[in-house]
Amino acid sequence: MRMSRKLLTLSLLLLTFALLTPAAMAASPGLGSIAPYGGQRGTEVDVILNGSNLQDAEELLIYDSGIEVVSLEVPKDEAGNSNGQQVKVKLKLADNAVPGAKRMRIRTRTGLTNLRIFHVGALPVIDEVEPNTIFTEPQVIEQNVTVHGRIDSEDVDYFVVEAKQGQRLSAEVFGMRMGLSGGGNYFDPYLAIMSEDRNEIASSDDAALLWNDAAVSTIIPADGKYIVALRDSAYNGDGNAFYRLHIGNFPRPMSTVPAGGKPGETLSVTFLGDPTGAFTREITLPATTQEAFGLVAEDEHGVAPSWNWFRLTNLDNAVEVEPNNTHTEATAGTGPGAFNGVLTEGDEADYFKFTGKQGQVFDIEVYARRIRSELDPVVYVYDMANGNQLAANDDSRGPDSYLRFTVPADGEFAVAVRDHLRQGSDAHTYRVEVTPVEPKIVARPTEFDQYVQPQIIIPQGAGCGLVVNVSRADIGGPVNFRSDDLPAGVSIECPEGWRAGGTMPVIFFAAADAPVAGKYASIITHLADSAQDHVVEGPLSTLNLMIRGQNNQRVWEEEELRMPVVVTEALPFRVRIEPPPVPLVQGGSMNLKVIAERNEGYAEPIKLDMLQNPPGVNSSISISIAGDQTEALIPMNAAGNAAVQTTMISVRARAKVGNGSVEIATPFVPLTVEEQYFQFEYQAASVEQGKETPIIVKVNKRKDFEGEAIAKLVGLPANTTAEDVKLTKDTGELIFNVKTQTGSPAGNHKNLFCQVQVPEAGTSILHNLGTGRLQIDVPIPPKADQPQPAAQPVSAAAPPTEKPLSRLERLRLEQKQRVEAARAAEAAASSETAATSSGG
Repeated sequence: MRMSRKLLTLSLLLLTFALLTPAAMAASPGLGSIAPYGGQRGTEVDVILNGSNLQDAEELLIYDSGIEVVSLEVPKDEAGNSNGQQVKVKLKLADNAVPGAKRMRIRTRTGLTNLRIFHVGALPVIDEVEPNTIFTEPQVIEQNVTVHGRIDSEDVDYFVVEAKQGQRLSAEVFGMRMGLSGGGNYFDPYLAIMSEDRNEIASSDDAALLWNDAAVSTIIPADGKYIVALRDSAYNGDGNAFYRLHIGNFPRPMSTVPAGGKPGETLSVTFLGDPTGAFTREITLPATTQEAFGLVAEDEHGVAPSWNWFRLTNLDNAVEVEPNNTHTEATAGTGPGAFNGVLTEGDEADYFKFTGKQGQVFDIEVYARRIRSELDPVVYVYDMANGNQLAANDDSRGPDSYLRFTVPADGEFAVAVRDHLRQGSDAHTYRVEVTPVEPKIVARPTEFDQYVQPQIIIPQGAGCGLVVNVSRADIGGPVNFRSDDLPAGVSIECPEGWRAGGTMPVIFFAAADAPVAGKYASIITHLADSAQDHVVEGPLSTLNLMIRGQNNQRVWEEEELRMPVVVTEALPFRVRIEPPPVPLVQGGSMNLKVIAERNEGYAEPIKLDMLQNPPGVNSSISISIAGDQTEALIPMNAAGNAAVQTTMISVRARAKVGNGSVEIATPFVPLTVEEQYFQFEYQAASVEQGKETPIIVKVNKRKDFEGEAIAKLVGLPANTTAEDVKLTKDTGELIFNVKTQTGSPAGNHKNLFCQVQVPEAGTSILHNLGTGRLQIDVPIPPKADQPQPAAQPVSAAAPPTEKPLSRLERLRLEQKQRVEAARAAEAAASSETAATSSGG
């Protein structure tokens, strides 16, 4: 059947409209709750992901290993439409999945959601059943289960289990580590095991191993029923205080010795803190270093719900041998090397010795709280020959200790560790790493919006910009960025001129034909200095703020050493900077033109901000391209000491598309900052109200220009005017004829400066040059008895004809006469005062 031209045109318009409707452009997706928040490893779990703008969801990006996405579905109604609020997935949890948190996001065709946590455990999962808030009416459960529940305000959840005398009963809760409950009343779990007569057998509030979460483990004293009670430590709770509570007879050690080893080696590790006593396991470590690593305790009764942190480093281990509580009893180790032990007594200090050669420099790092030990360490270095203390540190690494030690002479030296509060237990373990100084680079994106971590979301044919903060330790020089596993069609650009600084703009560009896709990519920040032969690099990492507490405290953050990078569908607009044809001069200003290309029918305002201003340059943050416009001007101002250089700049452009907002970055263009073309020297001027005076400005030219520039005197007080003057490259002096009125304010006006528009390349360069002064005086009224000036004799001879004065000469003469008159008046007043004094 033939289609008429009109009908064909209408169909194409409808198709175009459909492609631009919110259903197709559901930008800014968000991930809220997950039901359930976890599952048992070795099973398949149906999970509902709730959020917003999810109608075009395509993929669940999972950061951690051990989970496979079997299926993903966006629910739709009978008409085939989605409300964008839900995604259903089936997850397969591997039999050997490491227990703990698994981080995930939803990728849509138009964006990427925030981070959420899914918890994997070893036990079957049951739901909390209300009412269970009364001690005498607890929820009856079997041992070795994981309870999925929620704590509300003033809520206590009670669970009862049967246990036998001599049996171990353990409980561990994932609450704060779920990263859900925030604000001043964020979920801070308190956990207890109680007898039927309400005696508390074991309790835990903030276990260092678990941050603010809690774990208890005890040996049951008699057969019977035992109550596990869970609440918030301050009886807070909200709709987001979800938890995963593990209850069973599994092991729950609190620490290990040693607390680290070499990649690939097999070593004996002792687990400490379990109520059944210490136990040792032969452990073969991974062959390569890991982003994060720990050992999961396991015995014939079960598996611990979370790991004990364990460091992987290429250092020889020394494990303390008692007694080693003085420097003369120090356990032998090596430098470089790692010293491992536990402080079980409060007044105890452990000593290790190593040999050093004069001039060697070692970094001595104590890992305690960073491996979730209860220890608050203090570290010392002693000379083994005489016992003299050579160095010490308490908390250079937060609670942990660090110092840099230069060996003063060949010999033996001792490193000692003790607890700052003189406490001790099986959980007060430590690992001291003595290493040569190694250069380091740490790179993280800065937040454009406070507490919101930027994401790398790149529309096809556009760019996404970050400002990256780069910290260098024991190394200097420029850096650059590279990645071998970005999505297809994606590239990275960091302009060379920025690379030596501490913060720098980085843009990820997606080709117009890049596939819509995404992945977690390893992006490496590396030293890029041809003058140095060091290989120094580190990941571009991100800290995702999950819980923000009272006074904006960053309570819980999830670090990712790989960045999520996604390519989305092309946007209905594109933005570019028109390269400035002239430089911005120090102390000057310019308007940066930004041009938008809009698809037909797209008429949303586009908010503009500089990605990063060059050093010494600032820009307006309140500029937008109006919905019916295609360009706008961003005012740019350079400080008087702005760096003289050419800098590559980019603009962030944000706008509403569909149901949400999007952001892109323009391609880089050069902006040059130069010295001012002139220096102006102002002569001070004074004038009486109602009169005129010249302000003379000496012009010191620095750079030639063509044509005539226009200078405007700015900062004059009210009721005071001066006409603009012109100058050329050959002008050496400017004279502004300043006119005052009787209402011009008297006083010393010090904020005069010149705005000079210098013509160049079809436009002009604005200079702000200052500063000058203008003194305005109130006329002195004449005295009533002041004698009149004596008459001058008239010469019989006719005076010679004088040559007419030029305007400049006349203005100078008038200024000279005013100065002389003022001096004469001052002299007369002084003489009168002197005469009066002598007559008295």
